[in-house]
Amino acid sequence: MRPTPSPQPLATFAHRVALGGALLIGLVLLVWVLGRAVEALLLTFAALLLAIVLRSLSDWLVEHTPLSEAWALAVVITGGLLLCTALIVASAPLIGEQAAQLRRQLPGAVSAFQQWVEQQPWSQWLPEIAPADGENGMLGFGDLLGRATGIAYTAVNAFLGVFIVLFATLYLAINPRLYINGLLHLIPLSHRPRAVEVMNALGRTLRSWLFGTLIRMLAVGGLVFVGLWSLDVPLALILATLAGLLEFVPYFGPIIAAVPAVLVAFGTGPELALYVAFLYFVIQQVESLIISPVVYQQTTYLPPVLTILAQILLFSMAGVLGGVLATPLMAVALVLIRMLYVEQTLGDYGSQGP
Repeated sequence: MRPTPSPQPLATFAHRVALGGALLIGLVLLVWVLGRAVEALLLTFAALLLAIVLRSLSDWLVEHTPLSEAWALAVVITGGLLLCTALIVASAPLIGEQAAQLRRQLPGAVSAFQQWVEQQPWSQWLPEIAPADGENGMLGFGDLLGRATGIAYTAVNAFLGVFIVLFATLYLAINPRLYINGLLHLIPLSHRPRAVEVMNALGRTLRSWLFGTLIRMLAVGGLVFVGLWSLDVPLALILATLAGLLEFVPYFGPIIAAVPAVLVAFGTGPELALYVAFLYFVIQQVESLIISPVVYQQTTYLPPVLTILAQILLFSMAGVLGGVLATPLMAVALVLIRMLYVEQTLGDYGSQGP
């Protein structure tokens, strides 16, 4: 005759099942909340990056001048606004004119490229390009209204996002200690010294990555401009500006920047397009093999595969904003994993990382 199970083990098992179910439900709710709030979190992170730039410049002024923190930050903000205004006034007419020309020339360049492809023997293996929506490529009133509404909605969201980021940046830059101390108050007293070390490491990593990326952007933009100008490619300034800006997004950004340049060159001839493609390839090799190692000096090394996966994941979750901020977020994640798990939990303080 089998012994009857005692009620205490059954109660313990039921308690564990209930606890496991509650944890699972809590995890699902946390993922759902983070998914819904991912755009707000990314905007906050963007504001944090800009605040780090402002504080880094103002701290440098405090160290090298008799200015106080408040006055140094005011000088940095005012100087940045004046510099941006001067650059816009000086370059906006030329860049605006070249941007308008690029918008007018791209359709013709795409058509020229399509005609060239159709003339090649291997074009029969390519799928036929479908016509535009609607009959004879014409859009109906409903389609036009829907697209206009979508563009307006996107523009409003972008304006609000920029507005929120700017104000959050100012608040974070003016009094960062308020928010740092608020985070520290959520951590047990015994762990606060380590938390301060982690925060300092995160600040150094993001500061190094930001200024290194700025140098890379300027270097790539300058090299592209010189190369396109020497090849006599039209719209060299706007194409170089685009290449420099998209350098903020590694791997995918340079590829996207090369497409309009190759198409514009293709409007002149296939040979020039080939030279332009080779130019972008050489510049990216120079950037990867010379500029980046010298700039970063292995302090913010990011594994390429992890960076690409982070870009794909965040782009699918939050669109362009997620793709743009994927790399600094990956840098933050690697620092947290190294300091809180590899060093703190495993005790491996000899690991190398960003």
